[in-house]
Amino acid sequence: MYVPALLTEETRPEVADFADRFRSRDEMRRQQKERAVDPWEAVRRYHRFVVLGGPGAGKTTYLYHLAFMCAHRHRPEVQDHLPIFIRFRELVKELANLKQLEDAFPGVLANYKFPNAAKYVERRLKEGRCLILLDGLDELSNDADHQKFIELVQRFADRHVRERKDGGKGNILVVSCRIYSYEHGAQLVGFPKTEVMEFDRETVARFAHNYFGTSEGFLANELLVALNRNARFLELARNPLLLLLIAYHYKRERNLPTLRFELYKHCVQTRIIAWNTQKGTHLGRFGETQKSDMLGELALHIFQHEQQGLLSKRAILHWLQNFVQGRSLPDGATPEDLLEETVRTSGLIQEWAIDRYGFSHQTLQEYFAADALWQLGPEEGAARLADHLPNPAWKEVVLLYCGRSKNAAPLMGRLVAQASQPENGQRLWLLAGQCLAEGAQQIPEPLRQEVTEVLVNLLRAADGLTPEERENAVAGLHTFATDLLPGHVQMLLASEGDNDLFLAEQLLPANAPDELRAALLERMVPLSRSADAAVQQATIAAIGRLGGGVESVAALWAGLRDNDAPVRAEAARASAQLGIADETMVAALRQLWRDDPDDAPRHAALEALLALRREQEVGMVFVPAGEFLMGSEDKDRAAEKNEKPQHRLYLPAYFIDRMPVTNAEYRRFMAAGGYGKEEYWREALEANRWKGGNYVDYDNKEWTTPRYWHDQRWSGDAQPVVGVSWYEAMAYARWAGKRLPTEAEWEKAARGTDGRTYPWGNDWQDGRANTKEAKLEKTTPVGQFSPHGDSPYGVVDMAGNVWEWCSTRWRHDYPYNQDDGREDLSGGDNVGRVARGGSWYNDKTYARGAYRFRINPWTRNLNWGFRCCCAPSSLPLSGSEF
Repeated sequence: MYVPALLTEETRPEVADFADRFRSRDEMRRQQKERAVDPWEAVRRYHRFVVLGGPGAGKTTYLYHLAFMCAHRHRPEVQDHLPIFIRFRELVKELANLKQLEDAFPGVLANYKFPNAAKYVERRLKEGRCLILLDGLDELSNDADHQKFIELVQRFADRHVRERKDGGKGNILVVSCRIYSYEHGAQLVGFPKTEVMEFDRETVARFAHNYFGTSEGFLANELLVALNRNARFLELARNPLLLLLIAYHYKRERNLPTLRFELYKHCVQTRIIAWNTQKGTHLGRFGETQKSDMLGELALHIFQHEQQGLLSKRAILHWLQNFVQGRSLPDGATPEDLLEETVRTSGLIQEWAIDRYGFSHQTLQEYFAADALWQLGPEEGAARLADHLPNPAWKEVVLLYCGRSKNAAPLMGRLVAQASQPENGQRLWLLAGQCLAEGAQQIPEPLRQEVTEVLVNLLRAADGLTPEERENAVAGLHTFATDLLPGHVQMLLASEGDNDLFLAEQLLPANAPDELRAALLERMVPLSRSADAAVQQATIAAIGRLGGGVESVAALWAGLRDNDAPVRAEAARASAQLGIADETMVAALRQLWRDDPDDAPRHAALEALLALRREQEVGMVFVPAGEFLMGSEDKDRAAEKNEKPQHRLYLPAYFIDRMPVTNAEYRRFMAAGGYGKEEYWREALEANRWKGGNYVDYDNKEWTTPRYWHDQRWSGDAQPVVGVSWYEAMAYARWAGKRLPTEAEWEKAARGTDGRTYPWGNDWQDGRANTKEAKLEKTTPVGQFSPHGDSPYGVVDMAGNVWEWCSTRWRHDYPYNQDDGREDLSGGDNVGRVARGGSWYNDKTYARGAYRFRINPWTRNLNWGFRCCCAPSSLPLSGSEF
């Protein structure tokens, strides 16, 4: 059920500037997505790098994926590499004796049934054919161990991991760490930082349907609707681990829990039973409570005494002897029985290496430690946590404890007392806010007010907080201080500073009185005419969130015509956010989409028109979320083997071009300098098919036009553009703010949901498509066979006229799975691509909606074209909600 992670080049400033301070969460996500790179792009781009992310973000899963693909020789980037996967905590026991990091490699490989590997590894390292994956730098909560490992990794990298030149081979080193720990600890030098992106709405939907499968697709839809209606849990669902737990919980309870701790608690309580059911074993001699109590005390013991997180069996049994004192065990049972049964039947603790035991996920260890502290009682739990409050390694334990405790006042009192000490600074105040947002109960009102006031003052300061810290503080205030915020907004409005005004907008609660919202809007609208483009952009974004009347619309009108491209783009987004869909505004957005010389405003105008459901203005058609029949039945005599088996497949909602891209549309791309802009040609660059503003064809001839551009037979404005390679189609799509459809998206748009053979039905009918049967022997103007040849969604020319490029790598096997590598855009000329739809040159067999054609990506034939699609982030999770 792997869903590929996206990485973003990590460019977090240490302190937020003006734009970062007042940028909305959605805007930050949009900009992050613009910097996103494919998981393998990072491997190609960097010879060594750090992967950062929060708890459960998918860091370890990403490293597993790299190791798996390398071991199975599935990727050209690591075709000849030896994967070496190491958890830092596995090495702590031998840290004192480690002179060089590579000294640990043979022992690690021996755990994977690869003994006596020292000389082999040494030779591989010298040849530059190792992929070294170091996981969990944050799990070394001992500062001395952390520093020692940093030094070991740095020395190893400087010796063995040098920059690759001209695509040459070389060792690759990837290190993972939680972002909070890395930012507040020693860092590696010369290691670019990347960050695992949180799931977007489309990925959440895809994950849900992957989890529930076709047979329980209705549960996936129910969950997505519930997430649409619960903003707090939708935020949680952007984290892969939490989304897995949410889906796990929903499958059994058909509802969403209230707090994050409740989510963990339910999943842990049911995990033992579920594990046994899956394994076909009985519950054993020990009850769930005994196992949970043992796991909680063990987790706390590890946090307090065994910083590496792994213990030998002997050490655990020694600890268990003390644990069972005063506790009743089943007749004849021993502490060793309790350990072995827990390992065998829960999956919550496991043997990571030979005689090295630990929790299956760091987050589970944090949960159990928090639960054990809660069972000590409010005062004792707070006292045990007090010494660890400044330690970043204990942050999640503190947060989960606050979510668990029915009386967090003792801990919060200690936390605020420590936060007030100058040496602890703002970090503990921010932690106090996160504790309150986590659901801490029985908090004295003066304390809640104090934390609120301090956080507001920290946010007012011009420096000192990172963008992430500001975002967390604002989100927290909206969770635990909603009733206090109107007073702070009024105070900020009384100030004459612009920064206070923007902060007031960020803190304005959704249920704020209309007069307070109006007063804020009245102060903000004049700033939309600021000479400072950053202020102007932030103002227009705020107006989009605040709403308003004539003054707001006038500000957006002016923004759409501003000289600054980011301001024009922001005005387009704000127009959609306000839902302004009158014909005048739609016409202005359409003009921006067609004529703006800059990408950002054009793309924003496109998304705005789609969000307003005016897709016809940009020549697109909406395809709702849901399942459809993909492929062909066994009884279909015309079907190829690679179309089988027929299967049901869920796709999130998307838009697709109503018609293939025409010569007139492609001319706009050329006139905009599309062939000369390197950022459009990522895939062609990898394949050496773009050089200095020219596309390089198979004969090494350089082009700035399609192959048949000057042939009048194929170059009519209304005819589909032909003679374009997959690389050229990809470049056009990127310029247009779209992408090529996957073959699944193409097939659903062509056939609808019922698996019909042709767009119009199951029987061939002459006069509905330009295929060989029509005897036209050339392309026809797009739409000439509409509406008789249209698909159920009204998509035109899905049978015949031109073959259409899809993004998909060619694979013979079905069922289709978007997450098995077939939608990887890398690979260059070594990877065939899928084309669909048939053409004027081919007969009706090839025009069937299920027919799949393999073609080399550099092909530029006169019956080859394409259309684009896109799935804006504004789309809801479930098509039924649109």
